[in-house]
Amino acid sequence: MPPQEKTYHFTPVFEYSSSMHWIVLFICIVIGIIIIFQSVRIAFSKNKTNKTTYRYLILAVLFLLYNLLNGLLPNTSLPGPIFIQYITTYSISIVMCVYLVWYLYQEFNIITPNKFFKIKNLIWILSFTFVFLFVLPYYFTESLNFARSLFLVFPTFLSITFLIYFFMTIKKEVKRQRYFKIQTYLGLSSIFSIILLPLLTYFGDFQPITQPLVTMAFFFVTIMEINSYSYRLKNTYILKRNIGREYNFTNRENEIAIQILKRKNYKDISSNMFISYGTVRKHASNIFTKSNVSNKDEFIDKFKE
Repeated sequence: MPPQEKTYHFTPVFEYSSSMHWIVLFICIVIGIIIIFQSVRIAFSKNKTNKTTYRYLILAVLFLLYNLLNGLLPNTSLPGPIFIQYITTYSISIVMCVYLVWYLYQEFNIITPNKFFKIKNLIWILSFTFVFLFVLPYYFTESLNFARSLFLVFPTFLSITFLIYFFMTIKKEVKRQRYFKIQTYLGLSSIFSIILLPLLTYFGDFQPITQPLVTMAFFFVTIMEINSYSYRLKNTYILKRNIGREYNFTNRENEIAIQILKRKNYKDISSNMFISYGTVRKHASNIFTKSNVSNKDEFIDKFKE
């Protein structure tokens, strides 16, 4: 009886070339597209001195670095100690969080009376705790879990406290226009997303969960930018021309200029935009100086249809 031929079955096995989860890879691609779009927008813009566009671009780059580094590191195949890789990923996470807070301070014109939450003080506090509660313990004990648990207690407490502080700072018991309410809720949502970083990291590094949830903070800010642009676009009918671009107004000055042209008084503008009366006057003064007028009446006469 002739021997039977053996049949071999080959089952292909696919492996990722890196440790990055596909969800994180997708996020990186989306943010990369946004960075390219914003860079092209700046390159072809006539107003290249507008700090708001650069501020948003830097925020996008930081979130991209956060996702790339935390998606690819730690990697034992890379030269150098794992210790340095963890310090790199944690450092970029801290920088990203502090920059986002500063970004929202600028967006909402928050001049914090609480010294503890001033940006410079936050940088010093987080740097000090990072070095003495994470870097040194990790270096001497070689235990990531111990160093992480020791360090993240303070940032977690700080994040929750800051969320409450930020909410109390921008929350006003006044009737606002729908646009400014939306901006407020988006800002709060962004802060809520970013405080999830120390909370989730405390229990471990769950890449497909932690990074998408934290990166939602960036997408909330992106919606804020789109909402701000839409608001100005809808209200351009009251302008003879694009005076914001012509006179180099910031986003906030554009918003205030539109309300001045609608003959809103400073008190109403202050209530609508949840900023102080003095801040409105300061912005109005900058608007009048840039547009070469002396007061509100001259400004309205110059630009109102």
